[in-house]
Amino acid sequence: MAKRSHEDWTALIEQQPTNGLSITDFCRQNKLSTSSFYTRKAAIDDINKVEPFVKVTVAASIDIISQTYASEYTISLQHQTGTWTFPSSLPASYLLEIIKGLQSC
Repeated sequence: MAKRSHEDWTALIEQQPTNGLSITDFCRQNKLSTSSFYTRKAAIDDINKVEPFVKVTVAASIDIISQTYASEYTISLQHQTGTWTFPSSLPASYLLEIIKGLQSC
């Protein structure tokens, strides 16, 4: 038998609850192992899980920033508590910690 694609597995997993068969009977009817069915279902569920990302927009497009002018640029974050502005020279690890802190607000 040919190897099933991701789209094939997605269609099969979406089809299972609508046909009224138990997962075991559905797998038997479609010549699937139940372990493969559960493994693929878990993987598809992980892919479809929505993460709480925030939409980011680029205010200006800059291809090359000279070191001498880098201090003039800032990073601005819009948050429910206000607008937070940081120098572009702020280390990424600090910015990450600030974002994590703002997520809890």
